[in-house]
Amino acid sequence: MMKVSEMNGTQKIAYRNTKNIFNYEVGGWVNCCYDGYEDDIPDTIEEAKEIIYDETLTCSSRGDGHFSMHPIDEVRFAGREFILSVIDHLFSTDGDINEIAAYKPNWKR
Repeated sequence: MMKVSEMNGTQKIAYRNTKNIFNYEVGGWVNCCYDGYEDDIPDTIEEAKEIIYDETLTCSSRGDGHFSMHPIDEVRFAGREFILSVIDHLFSTDGDINEIAAYKPNWKR
């Protein structure tokens, strides 16, 4: 994963949108753990990555919990490989994944 300072403008916008959607989804899954709704969490990290990828392609997020069903063109222009690399990076560095793994054994890294 390249540094944000090395990304072009399109990639920075796509990165920010992907990160916002990642934070929203993973935060919701952590809440499901605490509230006893483990069945609402994807069974595997791979399934979770696909959900976040699909959300990234179809939604935009400002990072404040506000979502729009109007996708950002920069996400499409950044390409699948770039978006998936961002998602992989976020999954490998986010501490909340360990909390979910306590409830979903298939989430262990």
